[in-house]
Amino acid sequence: MSAIESVRDRYRTFDDQRYAPLVKGVGLFGLLAALPTIIEIDVAGMELAALLSLKVLILTVIYAYTAQAWNIMSGYTGQFSFGHAAFFGVGAYATQALVVDFAVNPWVGMLVGGVIAAGYGLVIGALSFRFNLQGHYFALATLAFAELLRFVVTNMSELRGANGYFKPFPRDYGAEYGLVAFQFQNDLPYYYLIVGFLLVVTLVSWVIKNSWVGLYFFAIREDERAAASVGVPSFRYKLIGVAVSAFFTALGGAYWSMYFNTIRPDTVFALFKNVELLLPAVVGGPGTLLGPIVGSFIVTPVSEIARTTFSDINGLDRIIYGAFLVAIVIYSPRGVVSWPSQARALWTRVRGDEEVSE
Repeated sequence: MSAIESVRDRYRTFDDQRYAPLVKGVGLFGLLAALPTIIEIDVAGMELAALLSLKVLILTVIYAYTAQAWNIMSGYTGQFSFGHAAFFGVGAYATQALVVDFAVNPWVGMLVGGVIAAGYGLVIGALSFRFNLQGHYFALATLAFAELLRFVVTNMSELRGANGYFKPFPRDYGAEYGLVAFQFQNDLPYYYLIVGFLLVVTLVSWVIKNSWVGLYFFAIREDERAAASVGVPSFRYKLIGVAVSAFFTALGGAYWSMYFNTIRPDTVFALFKNVELLLPAVVGGPGTLLGPIVGSFIVTPVSEIARTTFSDINGLDRIIYGAFLVAIVIYSPRGVVSWPSQARALWTRVRGDEEVSE
């Protein structure tokens, strides 16, 4: 037995154990927690921080979080949403409106935004599923609802129209800097806070995926008619998927509104925001637990590096970034997380050919 086969057999033995998901999760989030320190390490006279700053790390984990939330609905149930910016913007605006206009603590505003977004998701889902919208038609319907909301918010003077909101100082609502105020004086606490958000939504995704709810979700995704024929109430469970996904996406919007200084309709409800929220899951592997996280650590740094490297020529960074994404989607439609299994299949085929030739 070769060394590679020995390692593979040991990994399979470990992977069959009940504690394997816990060990993998601890390892993954331990690595995420250590990243701010790792990027400061000097290797051969060069720090990784020169390419991957703490701000880029925060942005990367934000999109890993939102992609994980999108995955609960679109990756698990197969109902492809192209309008999650609606939920993201609702969370951002609800938090800021309650904080600025009513001096409500941002954590309370965040939960209120999550509930409103879940309700809006139920309305979208009920209207769409009642008329049996599927595939491209459902994606277009979600996009239309998102654009409708952006238009409404832009023209509402009560929500400050196109100018949006400026993040208030803690003293404006009677709190000091810190976790309760949801505001910090440097970026490091923000990083660990969004890693905590990602841990929560990943745990929820794992619980759903390994429960009978997840079984119903995947049955609907694979063949909705067959699932309905054996008693799966597809309408109800698709609504559950929409509501859970919308709730957690809105929490991501609330975090965004407390990290960045301003929110406007053309930023949190933007058309391209819909793409940014779902792209990590599509690139990493829709329907998988690890895909959104891996995908975000590929697409977000590449986008930021292209933006800073090719900023002299207008639009060149978007062209390079777009070509990179097209190449990944074409050559890896099941996502980046499928690469190890594809490599193993290729290795097995090569070894088989060698044995036949001998």
